[in-house]
Amino acid sequence: MTIALVDDSVSDLNLLHDYLSRYCHDHHVYITIEKFTNEHTFLNSMQDKVYDLVFLDIYMKHINGIQLACEITKQDAKCQIVFITTSEEHAVAAYRVHALDYLVKPYSYADLEDALNHYERIAARFARYIELKEGRYRTRVMLSDIMYTDYSNHYIQVHTVSCIVRSYMSFDTFLPMLSPYANFLWCYRNCTVNMDYIESFSRKEFILKNKERIPIASARRQEVLQHYADYIFDHKSKGDLMS
Repeated sequence: MTIALVDDSVSDLNLLHDYLSRYCHDHHVYITIEKFTNEHTFLNSMQDKVYDLVFLDIYMKHINGIQLACEITKQDAKCQIVFITTSEEHAVAAYRVHALDYLVKPYSYADLEDALNHYERIAARFARYIELKEGRYRTRVMLSDIMYTDYSNHYIQVHTVSCIVRSYMSFDTFLPMLSPYANFLWCYRNCTVNMDYIESFSRKEFILKNKERIPIASARRQEVLQHYADYIFDHKSKGDLMS
């Protein structure tokens, strides 16, 4: 999950970041957090990034938060918005732009936790994920965050956009968890790649958008490359590949 924090108060921004970090620890979830003190910088970032959730201060310097929320929904109707403000006077306007929640400063960690739990309930209706046991805890990993997976010393390693999740299990046990999803390709020994993150390829390897290189099994090279070509053709024609 990727979250943007938009607030021109650095201290408020840092407090929110600390609360989110605590939420990640308490709930065993992984979140990529982007912080912005300027509205225009944030809007420009939406050209290259997709945010699942935006925490947005209503009283910004250049663009009113309600107006900014309208711009967000124009660019990405799926993005959820939580308003953060010092006053309740904009609550009605906030809900008119379909805000997920409305936090009044100073809010507590419990208030933020309630807002995120609300988001989790809504997102769960649409998002797909797998659950892995990491140490003593079960961790939910969003499929859209997984770049590739590999296997080392009896551990499955799930490489996401923000971290590596390690779970003690065999590759044969893990592979069926991804097999129902067309974007995951078993490309090399105990390795699968999310084809949405592939930027380019050669006969021997895939190159991901973060420049990591994933080998292609020589014995299955034709099969693997044909599978990737079929996926690209099918999903480009539908227009639903990741940007």
